[in-house]
Amino acid sequence: MRESWLRSHQLGVNPWQLVGPERVSPEELHHLREVKQTLLDAASPHMDHLYEWVKGTGFVVTLCDERGFLFHVLGDPDTLQKAREIEFVAGANWSEAAVGTNAIGTCLVLNQPLQVSAAEHFSVACQGWTCSAAPIHGPNGDVIGVLNLSGTWEKVHPHTLGLVVSAARIIENYWVLQERSRRAERMGGYLEAAVNALNEAVLVLSQERRIIKVNRIFNKLFTLREEQVVGQLVTDVWENPLWSDCLDGCSNREVSFPVRGTSHSVHGLLNVYPIQNGTGQPLGSLVTLREIQEVRQFISHMTNSRAKIEFSDIIGESSAFLEALGDAKLAAHTDATVLLQGESGTGKELFAQAIHSASHRHNKPFIALNCGAIPRDLLGSELFGYAEGAFTGARRGGSAGKFELAEGGTLFLDEVGEMSLEMQVLLLRVLQNREVTRLGGDRVIPVNVRILAATNKDLKVEVHKGNFRDDLYYRLNVMLIRIPPLRERIDDISRLAQAFTGQFAVRLQRPGLQVAPSLLNRLEQWPWPGNVRELQNVLERMAIRVQGEWLTPDLLPQELQSTSLAGMDLSSVVTGLPLKDQLQKAALLDSLRASRGNHKEAARILGVARSTLYRQIKKFGLS
Repeated sequence: MRESWLRSHQLGVNPWQLVGPERVSPEELHHLREVKQTLLDAASPHMDHLYEWVKGTGFVVTLCDERGFLFHVLGDPDTLQKAREIEFVAGANWSEAAVGTNAIGTCLVLNQPLQVSAAEHFSVACQGWTCSAAPIHGPNGDVIGVLNLSGTWEKVHPHTLGLVVSAARIIENYWVLQERSRRAERMGGYLEAAVNALNEAVLVLSQERRIIKVNRIFNKLFTLREEQVVGQLVTDVWENPLWSDCLDGCSNREVSFPVRGTSHSVHGLLNVYPIQNGTGQPLGSLVTLREIQEVRQFISHMTNSRAKIEFSDIIGESSAFLEALGDAKLAAHTDATVLLQGESGTGKELFAQAIHSASHRHNKPFIALNCGAIPRDLLGSELFGYAEGAFTGARRGGSAGKFELAEGGTLFLDEVGEMSLEMQVLLLRVLQNREVTRLGGDRVIPVNVRILAATNKDLKVEVHKGNFRDDLYYRLNVMLIRIPPLRERIDDISRLAQAFTGQFAVRLQRPGLQVAPSLLNRLEQWPWPGNVRELQNVLERMAIRVQGEWLTPDLLPQELQSTSLAGMDLSSVVTGLPLKDQLQKAALLDSLRASRGNHKEAARILGVARSTLYRQIKKFGLS
């Protein structure tokens, strides 16, 4: 008390003043109560209970904030009238700095329970009272208010302070419980929003494998409302033997669940994550199921399985080329199977991408597969996928094939003429039934895929030779688009050369790069057995080598400087071959001479793949 009186004196408090000189306005009091509403809600029931104990005995129960401002007062009418005489009312400031030593103000300074009676008060006007106060702490330990019980001084009793302290502790505990409840409610709201924001079905299971919670995607996929499944065993909702294997935890397990009341199933990737408490004890499981089609679209997006070419990107004005382009534009507006026929390097994949880009499937995957570049024994698993355990080393859960990955979009089968007869049978079955069965599996998977096929062979001739099935040929040949070789569209060479040079100028950061007219004349004289790809290859090499801005004939590769369509040495060509084959064989021989028999270099010179070079060597009987 002595220290408190010294503080009061140092603060300049007048002991003879009318106490409670500082008082907030009614508006400010209303705002104070709004700010302290949570504390008021927690304290009011216990203040009411405390008042019931002292009702009729001349006591007042008060609650103030951490500054000492009273904002809730309970008491008998006559006692409240006496309290008003010393401004002991809601809105008054009873801090030590305002009225000197008193139970409320000094309790706030010391942060401990305190009883102040009679003459212990610094203010003379308060010396007829006895007050017992205890601080109320929030969850973090800070003082958030003071509970006080005041009466006339003759009613002082040591147990009064104990009663107030007990009530303050109860309020604190209640506050903590309420805060935890509010935090849990907020967290529940956050989790609810997070779970419903996911694009996959989510189930929360108890340790007994009963469903506790599902999200909106679950409701949508399985046409079940939350109240229909919550509380049920998950095995009662879906009868699937996989549950016993994967409910203890699994990752990306491919599963199929029937939709109750319907004939179809949900096919997706299942993940199960065990839920544990802080000590590692199991509490249940979090189960997610993502539709396989969603997964494939995501993979398609991440792997950039999209067509990049549009019809406006394709260069050509010759009549034969424009005819092919017109047919392709017509094909884009249908779902018909298209067979693109043309020599290597003519741009068959560009046509395929442009058809896809202009179709109603343009937002779906564009998956390309070169049937001639994959070993025959692997082509089946690439096309149709495989089931778990289909062969030694097969990935757990199996793997989707290109048909599944292209779902809703376009599958481009390049070099389809290289496919084995056995594989042709499987492909024909998929085209007829519009469904696929993974290798080693028995589950039939419906597919919605548009097929574009390409070949550098005459498949009709291959049918007569017995190398290609006639029924598959007619399935693929709904629309035949023949893409002319570059030697049949000489007028387009200049346009292509200018376009390619512009691309290289950007890529090589050589903005002034141009094609000299003399070079264009030479380019138009070469037969281009590798077609557009060879032209692009030659110009790129020249762009890299040139020192200035002009691409000129002296930069041409050696085999192009000495040979032209008009002056080509055809003495080594076997007579009786069609002109196309004569030119192709002559260019092949020249590239082999220039590369000194190095097949890799010869293929590079021609701008074709080595597999194409080997086929040409075999075709013309060269060694």
